[in-house]
Amino acid sequence: HRLLAAGGRVQWDWLAPLAAMVAFLKIVTQWWSWRAAASMAGGFTFEMFLGVLVATVLLFLMAAAALPDEAGDVDLAAHYEAARPRFWTLFVGHWLLMNGVSVWAQMQIGHARLAPLALVLLLGPLAIVMVFVRNRWVHAVVLAGLCAVYLGQFLGRSLPS
Repeated sequence: HRLLAAGGRVQWDWLAPLAAMVAFLKIVTQWWSWRAAASMAGGFTFEMFLGVLVATVLLFLMAAAALPDEAGDVDLAAHYEAARPRFWTLFVGHWLLMNGVSVWAQMQIGHARLAPLALVLLLGPLAIVMVFVRNRWVHAVVLAGLCAVYLGQFLGRSLPS
């Protein structure tokens, strides 16, 4: 909202809004996953719940890193470049923690429905690489690919009643 209100004082670029879209879709799919797994909640330990809470904070910080806090004279390309290591480090932290808690909970509760292994094994290492890669086209392709993955992840599925 602040960026739109600032109008001409913003030098627009597509990577920061694309990163914000990835964060938004990550939040939406995380919520969907949690809601779909509501039946497992009774088997969660307090330690698992703390892991979910810490992962939620990491997800919030990742979303906050995507766009600048203040919108005045802002260069979104410069913002993304400055925030890139923090954004991707938080992405990796969230990925590690949520996958760890998910595997832990599913093993303990016994309703294991693990995500496709290729996706799980690919996202973390890819995000780690993105901390260090500076090529804008690589970032654009990865961010757009993540949008596609998160959008396609639950297409056609409904929540359990």
